[in-house]
Amino acid sequence: MQIRNTTLRSAFAAAAVGLLACSGALAQQKPLTWKDSWYTKVTPPENDFAARSGFEEENLAYPANSVGAAQQSTAASAALQLMQTAPANSRPWRLIGPVVGNAPGPVTYTGRDSVVSGRVAAIAVAPSCRADEDCLAYVAAAGGGIWKTEDILARRPEWRSASSGLPTTAMGTVIFDPTDRSGRTLYAGTGEPNGSSDAEAGLGLFRSTDGGASWSLVPGSFSAAAYRSIAAVAIDPADARHIYIGTAVARRGASASNGGRFTPPGAPPIGLYESVDGGQHFTLVFSQPSDPVMPATANGNDFFRGGVTKIAATRLGLKPSDPTRIYFSVMDYGLYRSAAGGGYEQVFASAGGGLVANSIGSRTEFALAPLPNGKLRIYVGDTDGGPALLYRTDDANVASPGWMLLSNPAKGTPGYASFNYCGGQCSYDMPVASPEGSPDVVWIGGQMQYGEIFTAHPPSNGRAVQRSIDGGVSFTDMTNDTQQPALGMHPDQHAIAFVPRSPGIAILGSDGGIVRTDGVFVDAAADCAGRGIAGNDLVDCQGWLAAIPREIISTTNAGVSSLQFQSVSINPQDPANDIIGGTQDNGTWAYDGRTGKWFESVGGDGGNSGINAVSPQVRIHSYYGAQLDVNYRGTDPLGWNWVSDPLGYEAASFYVPVLSDPVLDGTIFVGQQRVWRTQDNGGSQAYLEQHCNEFFGDFTVQCGDWEPLGAVTLTGAAFGTDKGGSYLVALARAPGKGAPLWAATRRGRLFVSSNADAADATTVSFSRIDTPLQPTRFISGIAVDPQNPLHAYVSYSGYDAYTPATPGHVFEVTVDAGTMVATWRDLSANIGDQPVTGVAYDPASGRVYAATDFGVAVRLSSGQWARAAAGLPPVAVYSIALDAKSGLLYAATHGRGVWRLALRED
Repeated sequence: MQIRNTTLRSAFAAAAVGLLACSGALAQQKPLTWKDSWYTKVTPPENDFAARSGFEEENLAYPANSVGAAQQSTAASAALQLMQTAPANSRPWRLIGPVVGNAPGPVTYTGRDSVVSGRVAAIAVAPSCRADEDCLAYVAAAGGGIWKTEDILARRPEWRSASSGLPTTAMGTVIFDPTDRSGRTLYAGTGEPNGSSDAEAGLGLFRSTDGGASWSLVPGSFSAAAYRSIAAVAIDPADARHIYIGTAVARRGASASNGGRFTPPGAPPIGLYESVDGGQHFTLVFSQPSDPVMPATANGNDFFRGGVTKIAATRLGLKPSDPTRIYFSVMDYGLYRSAAGGGYEQVFASAGGGLVANSIGSRTEFALAPLPNGKLRIYVGDTDGGPALLYRTDDANVASPGWMLLSNPAKGTPGYASFNYCGGQCSYDMPVASPEGSPDVVWIGGQMQYGEIFTAHPPSNGRAVQRSIDGGVSFTDMTNDTQQPALGMHPDQHAIAFVPRSPGIAILGSDGGIVRTDGVFVDAAADCAGRGIAGNDLVDCQGWLAAIPREIISTTNAGVSSLQFQSVSINPQDPANDIIGGTQDNGTWAYDGRTGKWFESVGGDGGNSGINAVSPQVRIHSYYGAQLDVNYRGTDPLGWNWVSDPLGYEAASFYVPVLSDPVLDGTIFVGQQRVWRTQDNGGSQAYLEQHCNEFFGDFTVQCGDWEPLGAVTLTGAAFGTDKGGSYLVALARAPGKGAPLWAATRRGRLFVSSNADAADATTVSFSRIDTPLQPTRFISGIAVDPQNPLHAYVSYSGYDAYTPATPGHVFEVTVDAGTMVATWRDLSANIGDQPVTGVAYDPASGRVYAATDFGVAVRLSSGQWARAAAGLPPVAVYSIALDAKSGLLYAATHGRGVWRLALRED
């Protein structure tokens, strides 16, 4: 939902814009929070889960010809071989950060400074951990590999990356082997299962026998799980050689502008796999129909149906000679267990019913909670894409468990807390967890209940995480603590773990990294009296706030460098010390190279950004969709001005392409179905700060003065019937006045405009320069030669296996200025059939650099590709940015922060 209502009035309409320049005045005000921004008032965050997942109605119109398993992908082997070559540059990559992700009060939901890191998929706490001792824990960062600390309960744990031997940093789970009492054997499943377009596929199951110091592939897992995610791993507590893994849908090929991700061809079926020989071989023992890949669609059109998201082993009530019983959840189908006579049986049927229509939103999650009477209690959360419901059975091991519905749609009832508890994106975040030995305690999490906090009279603190101590009958809100102002949890929760024998100390993983509770809970129900609520809202509030965390500790994140960057923008006047970059669900970050520090300058999702080349104090940031802010005050968190009222009426990427002109002061381009332009930064500083400032604007006028270039869309029939639809995904221009503007679409159209600066935007024309010989695939990057603005290098995401008649991943393109006809040359050579997610060109050396899901490659003078430099982890790089004058190349990694490579000697 992108339409903006310009008649809305900000709650801060009377605030003086002069406060922007007066920190003393600001200090006397109530702390500003992200809830006070205009953006959060007109755009409920994450309200378009279908866009996050990559769904588009237009996909349904394309032919549905699936690719069979016989078309095996060579992406992984090609990438790994490439990254094992000798580095082409003598200098290594250097991590720029952030190492400590500082989020100031105005970008948080409570107004309190916080520390964040990147999305977390799973947490493993050592069974030997004690609340009063050092405590060993591992975190599987969704795109950042495995991280280890020996003091997770410290206020500021000492973290180190524990990913040696892992060929990818895309992670789904990490567990301790319950049969190894030393705690040194762990298993890590690669590939992220969370339902998102940037959930990256993995390369199998890995085992460590030295506490995470090194990892090696569990051999049989590659054929079972490569190009998928391993969402769950279970080791039979009676037999260490008996291993189960659950696999789910994941993709490769996402980049700075979303829309290019695809399931790798030849990916094995998803489901439950079993090994009885220590992982030498795995057999698919249970599966349900899943979505086939449809190559002719823009993203494969395969979503989450059939993925196994959790496995739990139990020997409760069994004889020593009985086989261990396992329970596992299957997206869109429900909860299953191993049957007494062999095979597997369903014990809870999902509301999704296994239907294709529910593939994007249906999910079932569960937690085992053995009771003192010897019976097995299970909590189940379930949704078909509608409101999630919570259930419980207190005798799960019988033939037909009876399920008690705990949720209630009526306000004022105890069950209302668990009704719709994970919001509108349960297939993305829906944890259910019960601490061992405390069966009456259950925690549930998901998406923030935005409607309960974006209101003048909030009945809750957001309920992103909730805790019950009465068997799931009623819950209290864990989202905020008792500090003033409160420290709050992130709006999107994925994982919950507990400290053994201390069920109140929860360690939680979210899009904002890792936090923990201190184990003490305080009755804050009296706070409800001052919220202006009555009736059932007051009843709910008093119940939810009756026991909230005394303290939530966010400095648990400090030292985990796992933010997921989309891209970076370089200040051309200070390329070594001044960059900004957008991150997944953690806003746009600013870096000061003189201090080495980073901070989150603006909240929400952080997409592509820009820095004015002439007046670099002017910055541009984008949220998801065509929603942008401009800041005339550098990276001041209070200086961001909404400029997006004219935008949002066309199809657009989840993260739109943004181009700040390399030479013209004030000219910015944004891609939707057409290229949109402003020539004055979206409006004058005085105008925008008076009317459109995120915190202080009066919003009585239109904010932003964008206008479309040309009269027709670049994705429609005016430019042909092939490669049509979707939206623009890449924009580029050489640094010269009047240089041609390049623009590319999701389906592979490429355009050049020679009059993009025309005063009358309607007269701007575009020439289409691609041909049927180039792939109908996502164009992920354009690098224009600064010495010849009609010469560029173009990268394609996706796989040749899906477009076998038109292969290629990197092309050199030269346009004839007279005829506007392009000559194409395929430079892919040995880069392999892997998605290329970005491209950069160094005019000083003539080298071309390509970003991939496993690092950065460089094209040598021989025409072959090699590893660009040593030092960079095998991480997905969503884009690369090169400053030609300084020779600095930046890599925006999706899980390991920002890295820099110096291409030239000092």
